[in-house]
Amino acid sequence: MKLTSIRARGRRSGPSLIVSTTPATVLRHISNQENAPQRAKRLASKRKSLLERQIPLEIMEQIFVLSENLNLPHCSPLLGRLLSGRSTLVRLFIAAFQPTWDCCFGVNRQEIKTVHNKRADMQADTTTPWCFDFVSESYFGDPKFQSGILACQWLSMDIILEAQRVWAGRFACDRWFSHTHVSLEDEDAKHCYHSTHNRSGGFGHFESTGCFEYDWVQYGTNGVKPSLNFYVDVHPHATIPDELVMGPWTTQQQMILFWLRRGSARIQPNSQTWEILLKGIQNAVTDRSPNHQDGRLIQMLLLQEDFFPTQILDKDHYIWPLEVLDKEKTKVKRIIEERQRSGVAYLPELDELNKRMVHYRRRALDFLTWQQMVSIGNT
Repeated sequence: MKLTSIRARGRRSGPSLIVSTTPATVLRHISNQENAPQRAKRLASKRKSLLERQIPLEIMEQIFVLSENLNLPHCSPLLGRLLSGRSTLVRLFIAAFQPTWDCCFGVNRQEIKTVHNKRADMQADTTTPWCFDFVSESYFGDPKFQSGILACQWLSMDIILEAQRVWAGRFACDRWFSHTHVSLEDEDAKHCYHSTHNRSGGFGHFESTGCFEYDWVQYGTNGVKPSLNFYVDVHPHATIPDELVMGPWTTQQQMILFWLRRGSARIQPNSQTWEILLKGIQNAVTDRSPNHQDGRLIQMLLLQEDFFPTQILDKDHYIWPLEVLDKEKTKVKRIIEERQRSGVAYLPELDELNKRMVHYRRRALDFLTWQQMVSIGNT
């Protein structure tokens, strides 16, 4: 009597198949390899979701813009391709910054002094005017959405200027815009930049590329210049990308940084520490040779109120370590002296930076001393 056969798991039930090596089989195998890309493409098309297969691009673009979800293009390669068109990115940029532009277009921020001061030490004085830009409630727009847009890899100066041009053509044709507060304070003919651009401006004057290039060239000339943050194109709580603060910078990155600083964008002390700022001052000034200093870069990065504040410091400010500050201040002073000895053209931005660092150190020392006295009094 034969034993009942039991099939063992993993063992073949029949003889092994012998792979034919006839010419016809080989040719068929090569043909299958050559058709692999087409086969993969067919399979990928079959795996498309209902959303991707049936919803038109216009609807997907509308969902992308209104959702403010910058991760949506990462859901699939197809969505990434559909939502990476230039017109889509321009529309997305407008959606993020339109509320701020509509509120503050053409307004010289430095001349607005109508909002009452809300600081604790001046609550009793309800008539004291103070600078408009410190009241974030006076601005419209979502700073998180704007920060996300600014951090995108696809952002370029062309997209920014096209977005402003499209928006202004629709909503700001009859609104005032001028450059009268941009020109150099020193009106000497040898320092003035002569341009056919009408800096006096007027109603409907704004043209994004021409106006930006005028301001860009003005701040690239030699001479004393007014503070840069005169427009309001960015919400004050929007974050400047770290790579634009730290450097090193390409010309494209410098232009984006200039547009941001001109539009009142700030370094955020809650998320951007003095270590980031240290890298910025090193790449912009102290690690450069004395003969290759860029006055415009110094002005737009280091001579703003958020880098070395000129006002009284409080707990909301980051405090530089004094030994680090002293080291960088010594480097700046040495660069100024070497430029004087070598006869290089005078750069007022370097002198202003040195003064700000000296005054900041004094205020930082006073603030740290006050903190120690308070802590001793509480013990």
